[in-house]
Amino acid sequence: METIGIEPSASLAVAAQRFLDDLGAWGHERAETYAQAPAIDEHDQGTFLTGLEPYLLATGDARLLAFVRGQRDRIRDHYVSRGLWHHGYWKTQEAHHGTEHCELFLGFLARLDPQDDETCAQIVDAAEHLGNWVEGIPAWFDWQRGLFHSVFFGTERVGGPQGAQVNVPDHLRCVNIALLAQRLTGQPRYQDLALVHGRVWAEAVTRTGARRLPVALWPDAAGGVAIIDDLEGEQNAQYRAFAGELPAGFELDLARAENFLASDGVNAMLRLWQVSGEPIYRRAAERLLDVLVTSLDDPDAGSAADALRAYRRFTGDERYHHAVLTAVEHALSAREPASVREIGLEAGPLIKPRPAGIGKRSDMLLWFEDGQPRRLSPILLALAAEIRHEEALAAAALDLGRAYFNLARRVLPDGRNHGCAARTVSAVARGHGRENHAGVTTAVLLPLLQEFHL
Repeated sequence: METIGIEPSASLAVAAQRFLDDLGAWGHERAETYAQAPAIDEHDQGTFLTGLEPYLLATGDARLLAFVRGQRDRIRDHYVSRGLWHHGYWKTQEAHHGTEHCELFLGFLARLDPQDDETCAQIVDAAEHLGNWVEGIPAWFDWQRGLFHSVFFGTERVGGPQGAQVNVPDHLRCVNIALLAQRLTGQPRYQDLALVHGRVWAEAVTRTGARRLPVALWPDAAGGVAIIDDLEGEQNAQYRAFAGELPAGFELDLARAENFLASDGVNAMLRLWQVSGEPIYRRAAERLLDVLVTSLDDPDAGSAADALRAYRRFTGDERYHHAVLTAVEHALSAREPASVREIGLEAGPLIKPRPAGIGKRSDMLLWFEDGQPRRLSPILLALAAEIRHEEALAAAALDLGRAYFNLARRVLPDGRNHGCAARTVSAVARGHGRENHAGVTTAVLLPLLQEFHL
């Protein structure tokens, strides 16, 4: 087991500044390491930098921002020169991995500077294919049904083996890209597509009398949409062939909700509600969150707490506050943050099959507090600190998250070679591929900087 001591801070402001300083130091180390390094073929090689968002927003560090933008252009040039991209997107990819560079890395850059022309151009180069708007590129989207033609789509080929016509929650990543393109360009066609596709999912999630959440959607023979409650045969095989960290099965609604969460489905529904005002999208988000909230006692489920934060911030509604505070009180009754002296981690053999639940992967790290399995989630503590507006709890969450981050810096690779993997600094900072941008920098440091105006 690798361990690191926790250094209590004298105040919330000190805790935040120390965390920012450490994050900035790591960022500059990455800049020194990769400033002249060639790009690689990995589909999500830029994702590992997205954990720098709170530092760059707080400091506007021009040198580090220039490095990140340089990586953006170097990656694009590499993909084009290697023949992997055509007309701004993959020649052939699937909805799960193919969307990540645009949604995660370029989306991060757009949040840092929405006026950056090159970032906007690269996002639009990808997004303009979503609705069949480019001549000479095969059609991706069926406007009549509101479905994508396949789980495989690119600028040279759409479709795949039998079963590939299935639409899965991973397609909601396209909704997020479309809404991003709409915000950057003001062109309504992107929002139109997001609402058309998002609505078929919202209707499936909120359907009256349904006992369980949907697993997938399918184009039926009558020109409509069929809801798939369980994946079988070729549909199941095709999905699992590329999305290797899916739950072992979808018997429980929690596994189904986790699959939406991993593709930012909750935020997609909340964004659609925000832009349209249509209640069905908010109801769909609540249907998912009503399942996810049951996992808050699991310290691995920080991404569920972060989704509840998003709901709170989008709506101003206190619907989930009681559940959050109850879960925190339960955790604090077992272990107070001030009593924890060190954090430890282990990266043992891969866990097969992948454990069930939120925040789980076959390559997940095991975390410990003073040698005991961890009980405290920094993300849950941070959310409770926001709800209570309690500076002492916020400082404790930051000190705990900072220890996680610095231990990861000391013993783990940075994540450039696989941005989705769990055993990386990136995964600790911004969340691994099933945690959907919820790590200790993005879901502890950033929201607390915002909430307490630090």
